[in-house]
Amino acid sequence: MSVILLNGAPGSGKSTVSALLHERLRCPWFEFGWIPEFRHLNPHTEISYEEEEALSFENLMLVAQNYLRHGFEHVLISDLRAEFVHRAAAVLEPFHPQIITLYAAEETLRHRVLTRQNGNEYRNADEAALINARILSAPASPCETRIDTTHCTPEEVCDTILSLLA
Repeated sequence: MSVILLNGAPGSGKSTVSALLHERLRCPWFEFGWIPEFRHLNPHTEISYEEEEALSFENLMLVAQNYLRHGFEHVLISDLRAEFVHRAAAVLEPFHPQIITLYAAEETLRHRVLTRQNGNEYRNADEAALINARILSAPASPCETRIDTTHCTPEEVCDTILSLLA
């Protein structure tokens, strides 16, 4: 059993690669943003943004653990903020989490963010570049593999990740 924590800056290919991994592995896939946000669903519930994020993270960890306990070989989690990736790896440690961090050359990343046609409306190329730079300046963790997606197709990135799982 394994947990794949797919991490990276906007425009690095997380959603596209996650969709390919989901299809090829036939595994459950969760993006952090898919966890319900109470403020949007129930405006009468008073909860701070920080409390809501903590609750959403804890719910996601319980869901992932439940799938793994029920015998799913892999669980894919993507789009966690950087500070949650390492917390997720610690919580899911019994299931051998692998952090896969995608990055790209700054100009490639900017181009991808500004010219997306996959339904993603995020267009802040400056912020994406800053996130990418932060990722590259931080030391990799022991369970982390970094993949440069600058000159790779999503299929090639997916194949690289699948080879790491073998």
